[in-house]
Amino acid sequence: MLIRTPRRLGLVLATVTTGLVAQSNTIPGRDIRLEDTFSIQQYRRTGSFPNGVQAIGMWTTCCNPGTSDIPFLAAMQPDHGFIHYIVARESDGRLVQISNYAWVKHTFGSSNDPSSCGTCTNGQTTSYVHVGCSDTYANSQAVDHYNLGPPQEVDPWLGAWDPICSHFDVGNPPVSPAQQCDGNRSLTHSQANVLNQQIGDTMRVYDDDLDVPGAVFWYQSGYLVPSEAEAVRDDNLGSRQFFANWNGSNWSLSDGNNFSNSSILHRWNGATVDSNSNGADDGRYYVAVKVTGPVNGLYHYEYAVHNRDNKRGMGEFRVPVCADAQVLNLGFHDFDRDPLTDWTGSKQGAEIVFAASALAPAPLRWNSIYNFWFDSDAAPMAGAVMLDQYDIGAGNLTVDVSSTTPSGVYNQFLGAGCGVPSAPVLFATGTPDRATLGNSSLSLRASGNPAGALCAFFLSGTPGVTALPGGCTAYTGNVFTLIGPEVAVADPAGMASLGLPVPVDPALEGVDLDLQAVAFVSGGPLLGSLNATNGLRVRVGNLITSCP
Repeated sequence: MLIRTPRRLGLVLATVTTGLVAQSNTIPGRDIRLEDTFSIQQYRRTGSFPNGVQAIGMWTTCCNPGTSDIPFLAAMQPDHGFIHYIVARESDGRLVQISNYAWVKHTFGSSNDPSSCGTCTNGQTTSYVHVGCSDTYANSQAVDHYNLGPPQEVDPWLGAWDPICSHFDVGNPPVSPAQQCDGNRSLTHSQANVLNQQIGDTMRVYDDDLDVPGAVFWYQSGYLVPSEAEAVRDDNLGSRQFFANWNGSNWSLSDGNNFSNSSILHRWNGATVDSNSNGADDGRYYVAVKVTGPVNGLYHYEYAVHNRDNKRGMGEFRVPVCADAQVLNLGFHDFDRDPLTDWTGSKQGAEIVFAASALAPAPLRWNSIYNFWFDSDAAPMAGAVMLDQYDIGAGNLTVDVSSTTPSGVYNQFLGAGCGVPSAPVLFATGTPDRATLGNSSLSLRASGNPAGALCAFFLSGTPGVTALPGGCTAYTGNVFTLIGPEVAVADPAGMASLGLPVPVDPALEGVDLDLQAVAFVSGGPLLGSLNATNGLRVRVGNLITSCP
């Protein structure tokens, strides 16, 4: 669990120490590239459709565009690569990981074939991916338990793995305690052959995550190798679209013709992707954001965070927001289907904070994606989100990533309305939906009224709050002035509208308009015949660029 006060202390200490740390094991010229990933395929399956689950594998080809040979020594030698995988789905405006936190593939040799990375010289040793050469692993090897190991054993920042006491050392089932940490491989081919009849620790995907009409599916593969500099890792990853069809007994999976390097988040239609690492101390996160709306005065914010190779993981995701902004309908998605590990979200002052569960913490570890979303009346502006590191380390405890944040409140919510069965909602709309000078499209709308209800819109003489009968509130300090026509009539959807064009008048720059509407409703709480909307402050002018 993260404690906020020590975190701030850690930031102060990190300012002093960050310059002293570095990616300690970098080898100049070490560079691996994912040349392609292809031929996704279903393997072992259990359960009945639509409640079944299956193992998924895909081919990967890497190559060496650097100047240093890359070791692909077999376990139990630590100097080799690790292949990792993700399957994702885009639907309903959101891109989510639908595969589990799968085990990683330990490489065990290279065929050193010709590649697009340079000239490959024949006759070289199979223990390395030599400069200019390529190597390919099959989709069947991606689900072979003999060379699959827990991702938690790998340091993704350094590309390091300690074979002592590892899964391969312990065996499955475990050997005697005296042999579990002797540095000798205890997982045998015979044990793996038994495991290979099961889904086990392979990458798995559930039927109901594939059986989504209209969805777009993607898969990502990536390589991690020891001592590669962070600056050349972006092409270690790559993704490809695929198509999923249930044929009555199995899933038929087929590739799209669109392989591309970098994080799978770049595939999210309409999203903007930025990234940052923890300096020279730890690996990189990608943050994708997609903002839609406004609808009835609210913008919808969607974020996805991909931990590429950050060892310490993320334990909090914080989004700056105007302190006076509304924040509603917060949500979270991870891949484990366990509600106990779900993160919680809340607005805390001028931040929206999503935090890992204190009872069953599941920080965002490397090679995984979490999603966060909410609605807000604050408009999108350029800003930075903050990713708090979960584990303690030498570097900064927070990684800031440029993004889009809800930081522009042009139409301010002043307080709730009253009504039966619920209060109507007042908001501004237009192109844009703010009172810039000369905006002839600006209008007021009150939603949630009975169809055909008569509605009136009012402008406050002075700011303030006045208690009214029936538990209602008038958002004015003295009197309201009726504006527009005498009444507006709610349409069949319950929406009443009033034009509020803004003239090109410099004297209006910086003026605040406090507004409210009432609807004539039998049995309404106000005087027995009225529902009242929330109060709304419309901030007028072109120079408003921040929170109230």
